[in-house]
Amino acid sequence: MKHHSPAPASKDKHPFWLKSSVTLIGLSLLFVILSYGKFILMPLAFAAFISMLLNPIVNKLESWKLGRAFSIILTLLLVVIVFSGIVTLISAQFVQFSERIPEVTDRLKSVTAEGVQFLEETVGISEEERTDYLEQGLSNLIDKSGQYLGSVVSATTSAFTLMSLLPIFIFFMLYYKEMYQTFFRKLFERKEGNSMIDGVLDNVQEVTQNYLVGMLTVIGILAVLNTTGLLLIGLEHAIFFGVFASLLAVIPYIGIIIGALPPLLFAFLLGDSLLTPLLVIAVFGTVQFLEGNFITPRIVGSKVAINPFMAMLALIIGGELWGISGMILFVPLIGILRVIFEQIEELKPYGYLLGNRIEY
Repeated sequence: MKHHSPAPASKDKHPFWLKSSVTLIGLSLLFVILSYGKFILMPLAFAAFISMLLNPIVNKLESWKLGRAFSIILTLLLVVIVFSGIVTLISAQFVQFSERIPEVTDRLKSVTAEGVQFLEETVGISEEERTDYLEQGLSNLIDKSGQYLGSVVSATTSAFTLMSLLPIFIFFMLYYKEMYQTFFRKLFERKEGNSMIDGVLDNVQEVTQNYLVGMLTVIGILAVLNTTGLLLIGLEHAIFFGVFASLLAVIPYIGIIIGALPPLLFAFLLGDSLLTPLLVIAVFGTVQFLEGNFITPRIVGSKVAINPFMAMLALIIGGELWGISGMILFVPLIGILRVIFEQIEELKPYGYLLGNRIEY
């Protein structure tokens, strides 16, 4: 008589519905924390990225026996000088472009009047109805102008607050970097040692540095390509438009599209013919193709690459929670989370879900 051995007990002591509920509650709390804590989490996130980018420079200066504090201050001064130079270049180009703004405004009014007249002739909108629509639009604009002004003031205040806090946060993150590493080792200490947490920290630092250096390189290449293309088609203020569009590449997927709108509008309103805006579209379309298929994959690499669907979700969620800063930060943050998840056995399925490698 055969005896059937009892089925081995499942290692998972918690039912699926309980784990799913806890995960859902945790995600909800995370959204609440990100939403209400953005005033401090946003500058911390920027400071963490910049700190990891500047860490090799600080280490190099420290190797010259300059001391950690002085090395950090010297590095921050170098960053301020480079940033000021870029801002000065863009400002000088913008001053030249601003001289044409009244001309652009007049042309835009003329095009709008022609469009209204076209609608009146084709759709049959009377002059009285047109006046009513105009008055209603002005009324709505006046009603919402206070909200827009408040949003602009709030955004400006947040930007100044962020710029004032960033150097302080970066200094302390670089100064106490060993303390934070030791904190994570103590937090995740196991009997077999700290090899896993050390590997995770090293991978996160390496991937983040590669991503940031790669993105800066991509922005520089895009600035050259955009400016060269616009100069070849003879568009005025090509340097301003080319550099401006390249800087917006920090917003994945849609940044370069947003950056193409000002030169396209300028070419459409003030161009000699309809061929000029078509050439602008051709320039940015070509640059977008090269950036998406050759430049970014080869320079940034696939270590922080996430699948396009997750990237789109990160853009939407980041924009809703933190505005433009969220659109810039959330895609690389998701990429870093993917690297962390792939190092931890229990979280590997989530790392696979975030990635762009399909396995069957």
